[in-house]
Amino acid sequence: MKRILLTAAASLAMISSAAAAPFQWSAGSGGNDHWYEFVVLGSGDPSLMATQAEALAGSSSFMGLGGYLATITSAAEQTFLNSHWPGAGSVTGQFLDYSFFLIGATDRNTEGSFEWLDGPEGGNPLAYTNWKPGEPNNSGGEDYVVAWWEDSATGRWNDIPNNANVRAYLVEYSVTPVPVPAALPLLIGGLGLLGYAARRKRSSTEA
Repeated sequence: MKRILLTAAASLAMISSAAAAPFQWSAGSGGNDHWYEFVVLGSGDPSLMATQAEALAGSSSFMGLGGYLATITSAAEQTFLNSHWPGAGSVTGQFLDYSFFLIGATDRNTEGSFEWLDGPEGGNPLAYTNWKPGEPNNSGGEDYVVAWWEDSATGRWNDIPNNANVRAYLVEYSVTPVPVPAALPLLIGGLGLLGYAARRKRSSTEA
């Protein structure tokens, strides 16, 4: 499947990408009903910085669901994704010539404290991890996380720098609750009081 992706935030030209069709981890099979998509850049496309891939994932949508870099929050979810992984050689990153997919974890806010970037878990610390032995090691300011490092079918994770020449990333689609603006309840309450006052005034006039 070919897609055209555009992000002004990342100041990118249009790039084409090949992606397997989104697949669902259904609740009936013990999943979360979210959809996932492995996205690989076209062979002629320039590599991305991690933040650019983050922006592209965030601009994606599927069946009306918003996209974001995937959050892998349990061993069961990792195992499910491993079963759909395109496999070794599906993409070769320019960073140490390893194949990997960027996921949505980072410690860019506080070194050593990894959290999820977006989605329902956005801002929450990682309760589940699948690090490759010896990782994360923050070698050279590594603030982002990739899975399937070194073509590992177990989906092991590694931390990488923002300029790691990302060639592929994993998008997750789900319904993310929209926060209610703090002023909205006050506004609704104020309108209710105005309505009540108007009714009282109208009743007094009629009397």
